[in-house]
Amino acid sequence: MKEISGKQYTYSHTRIILRKIFKAKFSKPYNRDYRQSPYYKGIFRLKMYHKLNKYQLKYDNENMTITNLETNEPLLIFSYDETSQQFTANNVRVWSLTKPRMIKNTTKVKNSAVGAYSLTTNGVDIINFIENSKAETLATTLDLLRKNNPTGDIILMLDNFPSHKAYIFKKKAKELNIDLLSLPAYSPELQPVEKVWHTGKRDISAYKIANAKNVKKISVEETERILKEEMTKSFHNTVPSKNKWKTILEDYIKPIIKKLNPTNNLNWEVQNIC
Repeated sequence: MKEISGKQYTYSHTRIILRKIFKAKFSKPYNRDYRQSPYYKGIFRLKMYHKLNKYQLKYDNENMTITNLETNEPLLIFSYDETSQQFTANNVRVWSLTKPRMIKNTTKVKNSAVGAYSLTTNGVDIINFIENSKAETLATTLDLLRKNNPTGDIILMLDNFPSHKAYIFKKKAKELNIDLLSLPAYSPELQPVEKVWHTGKRDISAYKIANAKNVKKISVEETERILKEEMTKSFHNTVPSKNKWKTILEDYIKPIIKKLNPTNNLNWEVQNIC
């Protein structure tokens, strides 16, 4: 709630007042990338179809899990991506009556992390901090992913970063029975883990605002520790909210599994009809 002139307004009402009465504008950080194919959703659906077609699957609508009927083990689908956390915000949004003047902290202290965010509830999410994004380094994160998810098949959704296409990375994935699914180019909206990173960066920005005087004085080592601590806390606080971000499951995976194995998904069909 916001209190203005002794009256309380919800955030929704405040936005309406700012837009309609004061004609304020809310700056958006990104426009749609012109390089994105207009058919990216169809491309992604086709890629996912070919991956799932290799299995005999059943989807449990109530528990949001997928079972491989041939092995009776789970099929786990993860959204996998890297991020860089820093106190220099790159997604600033502000209300302004005129063109805003943005003042940025240019301190280039940052940490890189890899996250694997499970789209099914029985997958164990991981976050791991890395020194660089070389294929050899990223391959070690696959070991961590498999260690935390020892049974079942894994499909890993990832972007077209060069290290993801490197031989050593693909070799490690094959050894661990991890099937790689490359997303269509320039389509971050198909990566649910991006929403987790966005929340983490917002929390780090909030930390910076609350501790503005101290942030300028602390050492590089202390800054790195705070960034890791804040991102880890945000990651583990955010990922339980899976139900908010099940678009990939609802719009792509569930319909494909139903189409491939309709006789094994009668329970799903009845629940949807009801």
